[in-house]
Amino acid sequence: MAADHASIESRLRDLYAQAAAAREQSGLLAEQLRATQLKTRENWQHIREAWDRAELILADRSAAGNDPDRLRYSAYARMQARLASMPVIEQAKGILIAQYGWTDDQAFDALRRASQRKNVKVRDLAAMIVAQAVRSAPGQRQARPAPKAVRADAEVSPSRARAGTRDRYRASA
Repeated sequence: MAADHASIESRLRDLYAQAAAAREQSGLLAEQLRATQLKTRENWQHIREAWDRAELILADRSAAGNDPDRLRYSAYARMQARLASMPVIEQAKGILIAQYGWTDDQAFDALRRASQRKNVKVRDLAAMIVAQAVRSAPGQRQARPAPKAVRADAEVSPSRARAGTRDRYRASA
């Protein structure tokens, strides 16, 4: 019986050792679980904050679509205006080059200085120069008389006369 009793004690010691190792492993796993839960809560908080920021950005974008002032001063709007005004500025430079024999840089410098002096945008000044050149151009092209239909049309309808020289030359082409 003593042998049985010794083997039972030996088994009990093994079981206690296994139980102690299991408790220690259980404690480590519990710590890992708490750390994982904390990290999960932090991640969810980051997700909620990112979601809120995304909603604010979406609201700003939809508001910007309805706000003309915001679009007017955007980089895209400035680029569109610059591209739209380039041909007029180039035409005005061409007129100045033809009239005064200046270089391209001299013509633009003259436009820039005049716009600063008069406190007018370069593109607006260029448009005025081009308009003046267009108004004075028909006076220089008096070599052949305009067809009768064009003269009658200009005399009968003042509203058509306001449309400019475009209509007169379109009819003669």
